[in-house]
This record gives sequence, structure tokens and C-alpha cells, in this order.
Amino acid sequence: MQLKNYQQRCLDVLSRYFQACLQTGDSDLAFYNVTRQMYGQGIPYHQITELPGMPYVCLRVPTGGGKTLIACHSVRLAVREYQRVDHGLVLWLAPSKTIREQTINALKDRKHPYRQALESTLGAVTVLDLAEAQYLQPATLNTETVILVSTTQAFRVEDPELRKVYETSGALMSHFDNVSAAADVERYENGKPIPSLANLLRLHRPLIIVDEAHNVRSDISFMTLARFNP
Repeated sequence: MQLKNYQQRCLDVLSRYFQACLQTGDSDLAFYNVTRQMYGQGIPYHQITELPGMPYVCLRVPTGGGKTLIACHSVRLAVREYQRVDHGLVLWLAPSKTIREQTINALKDRKHPYRQALESTLGAVTVLDLAEAQYLQPATLNTETVILVSTTQAFRVEDPELRKVYETSGALMSHFDNVSAAADVERYENGKPIPSLANLLRLHRPLIIVDEAHNVRSDISFMTLARFNP
């Protein structure tokens, strides 16, 4: 699907911001510099206390403006231009279970423009829900961009789905075979990493895309996101 002019402009500005982050090593200064170049006056950056130093930006487009398509293209920018790797791990959080299902179905459908946008810029892509992610193999994670689709609610303490993220999974043990002692992951008393999906996320520092991010700004929400070392 051909991007519209305003969609491409959104992505161009995001690309400039990522480049500025790499050049300055400072997400705050990068935001100020880019907005000053655009508007003649720098806009203050609102640092997230729970996520110090991490680039956190919101792309705002009108209703019906193709935000999900823009998000799909933004994955390439974050993975290739900011993280500077060939493939990455993405945690995509939808605002409701209904939208989660719609998002999963669209991203898994190779004929859908969203999936085509991902594959045209990233190559091989695997899309999983939380249950499927419990059986993610290292070979897939090491050769493809893996997108885990869930809801923001699934990572809150009161939601039953949260247990899927933190519970021990024997199927994930092989991901932790050669983890260094310095790796920032949760461990058993004997020092061995706990083979959980939460630890797998922490280990690979996922890109997080939050659909309707303006509704996910509480301290608890940011503390939850910070647990995954994004």
C-alpha cells in the first residue's frame, strides 16, 4: 500500500529523531533539536521517570489516518535505524482484546497491507500472541523479526493473562543457555535465569508499540513497561 504524504512525513520525522538520538546520545536533547529545526523553537521533552534515557515519542494522526500502517513502517525505523540490527523483538500492545484480535489477524495475514508493510521492509516476520510466544524458538528469534501482540491490560497485576508472562516455561529454557552473569534478568536463588517470557523480553530489550498510547500514561503503566527493559 502506497503511503500518503502525511504518513510519510510522520515516518521521516521519526527517522530524524532516531538519528538525533544516536548522534547526541540524549533522547531529551534530540527531541529539542528536531522540534527546533521543524518549528524554529524547541519543544520541551517529557522524560518518563520509569524509563530514563529511553526515546519515548507519540505519532499523532487524525482518526482514520492509518496509524496502524504507520506503526508497521515505524518498526523498520526502530529496528534498522535506531537499534541498528537486521531483526528485532517487538511487543505490540492493543487497547482492548477486540482490537488485539483484529491486529493479530491483520498482521498474520500475508495479503493484508499491514503484513506486507512489515515484510517489505524487514523480510521474515513472525507474529504471535502470548500463548504462542511461550513456545518461541531461538532460531526464529535469531533470524526473524518477532512481534508479540497483547493488550495493555494483560500486563497489569489484576489480569489473569499476566501469569503467562511471568510463569516458568520449560519450552523457553534454551533461550537462556548461554546468558552471561551480568545480564539484567530475574534469577533463581542459585543464579540461573528464570525461563519466562518476561525474562526473554528483558534479555532482548523489545521495541514497544502502544496503540492509543495517550491512554497509557499512569505511573503503574510505565513501571510495568519498564519491567521488560524496552
